[in-house]
Amino acid sequence: MNEAFVEVNGVRTKIATWGRWIEESPATIKELIILIPGNPGVVGFYKQFANSLYEKTDIPVWCLSHAGHNLAENSITKLPNFTEHRNLYGLKGQVKHKVDFLEKYLPHDAKVYLIGHSIGSYMALEVLNYPGINSKIIKTYLLFPTIERMAVTKNGKFLNTFVRPLVWLLLFCSWIFTVLPNFLANFLLYIYMIISNVPCQSQMGNIKELLKPGVLRRVFFLAFEEMDQVLERNDKILHDNIDKVKLYYGKTDGWAPEEFYGKIKQDLPNVDAELTNICHTFVFNHSVDVAATVCKWIKSTK
Repeated sequence: MNEAFVEVNGVRTKIATWGRWIEESPATIKELIILIPGNPGVVGFYKQFANSLYEKTDIPVWCLSHAGHNLAENSITKLPNFTEHRNLYGLKGQVKHKVDFLEKYLPHDAKVYLIGHSIGSYMALEVLNYPGINSKIIKTYLLFPTIERMAVTKNGKFLNTFVRPLVWLLLFCSWIFTVLPNFLANFLLYIYMIISNVPCQSQMGNIKELLKPGVLRRVFFLAFEEMDQVLERNDKILHDNIDKVKLYYGKTDGWAPEEFYGKIKQDLPNVDAELTNICHTFVFNHSVDVAATVCKWIKSTK
């Protein structure tokens, strides 16, 4: 695995790759898997999933963080100011961010498998609107897709009702956390992760990255734009790319519930969609399982 920060749409962005780095000779890349994360878009959450994809397919995997969701340590280049450049960190800005990356780095002749998780699925669909990118994409896999009516879901209602009014307090608490002695911060985080059934060994560093006030502020900003802007499902994109899109819904998903699966199957009978018992936050405990499923799909397209 290689990882580094590169500038994408004016923001220093963390990229993690398996198999080939983004700036290696494009002539050597005939197939490529691109992974767009959910929110938070901290690439570390997806390392086990991406690594498993690479091991099972031997296809290079590229995963890019969302703009502002990973901070470069000890970098002289800082993120563009949040207040002055909110457009870079909202939903439309994040879509532009992905388009900018793909237009710059996608190899000309590579066959691309695009994977979006959660709000990354929404971004992946938007990317399909760009003909130059669309022509290179063989298949788009939307995992636990938040592509419609997010504010009316169970989790969306909780976020808007209880979290949104208290964001200032959560950001203040995140600042307090960053100034705690390291042993105390780690202890508190360890207790939280045990209670939440989040693997401590593999995810502790990623959670600490997320809890930086600058990152958390941008994560919440994107989340609230999702609530306000992800409304009706874009059936035109789905219809126009019906042979390129596969959707994977969770039976107990609080963001993309089973009823959304039933509705899309009713409205678009030819759509390729499946249900699973795996939960929305699969990267914590089911990365290998979901990777195995996606690999079967990829191999079936060849």
